[in-house]
Amino acid sequence: MKKIKKHKKKILVGILIVVLLACLGFGGYKYYEHYEDTKFENKNWLNRHISLEKNSEGVYEVQTDEDIDIFNLVYQDVIENKINTLKISDNYSLENPLIIYNPYGTGSLSYYVYFGDSYDDLSYKVSAKGYADYEHSLGKGEEYQIIGFIPGVENTLTLSSEGTQTEVKITTPEINGDIDTKIEKTDGDSTEELADGLYTVLGHDKNYNSNIYLYDNEGILRNELVLEGYRADRIVFDDENMYYSYSKKGIVKVNELGKIENIYDLGNYSMHHDMVLDGDKLVILANEDNTECIEDRVITLDLETGEVTEVLNMNELLPELKDVAVDPGKNSYGNKALDWIHLNSISIKDNDIILSAREVSTIIYISDYLTNPTVKYLLTNESMLEGTSYDNLLYEKSNDFVSQAGQHAVTYIPGENNDEYYLIMFNNNSNYILTKPNFTWENYSGLGTYDEGENSYYYKYKVNEKDKTYELVSKIAVPYSSIVSSVQQYDDNIVVGSGKDNSFGEYDQDGNLINEFKYNAEKYAYRVFKYSFDNWFN
Repeated sequence: MKKIKKHKKKILVGILIVVLLACLGFGGYKYYEHYEDTKFENKNWLNRHISLEKNSEGVYEVQTDEDIDIFNLVYQDVIENKINTLKISDNYSLENPLIIYNPYGTGSLSYYVYFGDSYDDLSYKVSAKGYADYEHSLGKGEEYQIIGFIPGVENTLTLSSEGTQTEVKITTPEINGDIDTKIEKTDGDSTEELADGLYTVLGHDKNYNSNIYLYDNEGILRNELVLEGYRADRIVFDDENMYYSYSKKGIVKVNELGKIENIYDLGNYSMHHDMVLDGDKLVILANEDNTECIEDRVITLDLETGEVTEVLNMNELLPELKDVAVDPGKNSYGNKALDWIHLNSISIKDNDIILSAREVSTIIYISDYLTNPTVKYLLTNESMLEGTSYDNLLYEKSNDFVSQAGQHAVTYIPGENNDEYYLIMFNNNSNYILTKPNFTWENYSGLGTYDEGENSYYYKYKVNEKDKTYELVSKIAVPYSSIVSSVQQYDDNIVVGSGKDNSFGEYDQDGNLINEFKYNAEKYAYRVFKYSFDNWFN
């Protein structure tokens, strides 16, 4: 009997040991899993696995033994701290600058430069064999992000200040994207000059994994802004910072040196098409997760708190338009959600908001959008409102023209007074609508199809709210694009991106083409805007 009890005791002890070892093993596995999941947010771990190393040309580069995501604020801070340590490691000057290749990972053709002191009349020039020079003046300061380097070749960087010059030879790494380093440039009839700035190509060839590409006035690629998982639709500037989407649910705040200062999560929403700055908030076109309709919401993102608030639901503001929409079974993205309105641009006027709705070829003006959103008026052909009671919201045309069809990038331009102002747009001049299969287009003329058409147009309306009228005051024929595309008033010129034509151009105020640029793409670029990027240089 004693032997049996002793044997049972051994078995029980053995079972307990096995259970204990299993628990320790499971606990160890879970700890390891947690460690692996969180190590990229661990400052000490990142410090050990990241270094700034000088290459044979005397330029520092980020070295790491792990594939680290740059969209990580801890990573960004670790890089900044390592730069600060380097800044005090030598007596840097114009003759002996500290140069680091793309330390924050946000600009593939950019370098961080530190001089240790401020210099007057500071400028730089990038030269590479076979390419035009890129030159820019710099505001007074000690550190900068400079751009303009040609990927995969040796560049000569010349730094100048009050007669003193320093030359540095730099071989810039290749970029990952299949993108033209130089695109075709064609002269137009205008004798006006191109405005200073960089053409910003957004959504080149895909909705996902498409970076932002910046071209100069010679059609030469001068920087690539790195994204993760979704194209950017626009860059919004605020003093020295800029904001752009890097993923469907994420927006970054990037400072003048290329460091990501903040990352905003949109929570149950994902952005699409457009966003604008209104005070301390971004106003964003959005989809809400797990709903039957898409491209029908507007949200705000508080840049101080990160709070996301839905401010407009077009299903509630214009329900009759949704009711008359025919569900085609699949939308233009290939899924089943009903895309009955397809909001594609947003513009702000005081406390009001102006939306472009592609699927109903309508411009929608909403007053008091934050506190008491009310549809004030609609600009469209009345046939688009058939089956609804919204005719009373229409403003009347005060001259004769064909209404916009499938328009994009509707933008408010101030006028003579608050009651008179302008709206510019890319009038696609396209009959591409999925939720109105029986629409006859009899009140339109000269429209193209999804695949071909003769012309799209730059349209400029003058709106008179007092008289409840609008007129077409400017019309420029531009290369045809049935979908996507953009227009922009930039300095004294007009920048037009015709996505399906794989082109963008700059026009003078009389509508004459100054230059056109053609790029290679399997599909198209979504939009092309021009920005000065003064936050980098001043």
